[in-house]
Amino acid sequence: MIEVLSVQIDGGFTALSAPAEVCAKSIRSADSRFPSMYICGNHSSIIDRIDGNLHIRRGFTIHQVMEILLNSYEDTVFIEHDPLLFEDCSFYTLEDFVMLLRQIGRDRLLIYLTTERDRIFDFITNLADRYIYVEEDAGGYYIADVGVNGLTQRFYPKISGQLTLEVF
Repeated sequence: MIEVLSVQIDGGFTALSAPAEVCAKSIRSADSRFPSMYICGNHSSIIDRIDGNLHIRRGFTIHQVMEILLNSYEDTVFIEHDPLLFEDCSFYTLEDFVMLLRQIGRDRLLIYLTTERDRIFDFITNLADRYIYVEEDAGGYYIADVGVNGLTQRFYPKISGQLTLEVF
């Protein structure tokens, strides 16, 4: 189980769009008793923020990422979205990639995450089992969770100092 702020992810193929610190925190929340893998492409905005018992792999083309996924055995797989992977990618290859993500999500927990959305990421979210969108606000985080149960919205406050006033 992975926790993204107050949202729990138990399994399946989940797309996550969140600030870098939230993405890194969700990766660090992976249970260290079970093997986890983190896959990134040419550019990663969160690789230097993560630590723990992770197998880290890097794919420079979409075909390399697909090969890494096909050979993976970890119970939890995190993939950071990299738009450069899809520059010379045909629609059929993109479709094969998304179907592979869905297939892996049937057996394991797969989180496809990004810190910056683009058209390719939005296409992938349309085919994910669940989509979690986190936006940072001055007082906390706005969270939209779209899944089979519909849309759930919540606000997760940043805890700083005293939240209630007590009378003695």
